[in-house]
Amino acid sequence: MTNLTVEKGTSYSVATVTPRELFPSVVERVFDRLQAIAGNDALYDPEEVRPKGETIEWASRVLLRILPRYYLRTAEIDVFHGEIHVHWEKGNKRLVAYLPSPGVLKVYLELIRENGEVEHVLHPSVEPQALNPLLEWLYS
Repeated sequence: MTNLTVEKGTSYSVATVTPRELFPSVVERVFDRLQAIAGNDALYDPEEVRPKGETIEWASRVLLRILPRYYLRTAEIDVFHGEIHVHWEKGNKRLVAYLPSPGVLKVYLELIRENGEVEHVLHPSVEPQALNPLLEWLYS
């Protein structure tokens, strides 16, 4: 176990620079969308496969790990054959996070070069914390 020492009279803070960063309205919009996916019958045809509650919970936990939170501002969340897909696009770059089941995260990256050539990369197994540097690439 790590020994943590706190010096008397020293102030420590775990808050971000702006308190609004902790749970801004863009985060609320993302989680409202996940709740709509879970409970809105109008989103589905009768024979369409819905994501399981555990998959929605997994998607929530993955998205809560994204920092800085403003990366969620442009996130578009959809359902496809019971999987949750989270899309981001910026300029000539695209990132799609696939959450097919609890504990599974796949990431697709796309880069369109100036000459029209398209680079595709699929990461078939990604840890949730790996989304942050991938989103940093997208926004760079």
